Amino acid sequence: MKEFLKKKDIEISLKRYGIDALGAMAQGLFCSLLIGTIINTIGTQFHIPFLTTTVATVAGIDYTVGGLAVAMSGPAMAVAIAYA
Repeated sequence: MKEFLKKKDIEISLKRYGIDALGAMAQGLFCSLLIGTIINTIGTQFHIPFLTTTVATVAGIDYTVGGLAVAMSGPAMAVAIAYA
C-alpha cells in the first residue's frame, strides 16, 4: 500500500491536508467572491447594462453576471483544491 501511495504522490500529512488544501480552498473562495464583487461594482458604477441585468434565474432567484461568479464559490474552491 505504501508503494502505491508513493507512486501516486499521495502523502497523508497535516501539512498537505491542513495547510495546503485549506490554503487552496481559501484562495478559491476569495477569488470567486472578489471577482463577483468587482464585476458587480463595475456594472453599477459605469452603468453597464450587461453586468447589471438578470442573466439567469435559478429556483426563483435572479442572478447577474457578478452574482453568478459569487454563487460559484463552491466549484471555485473545488478546482483550487484539486489544483493544489
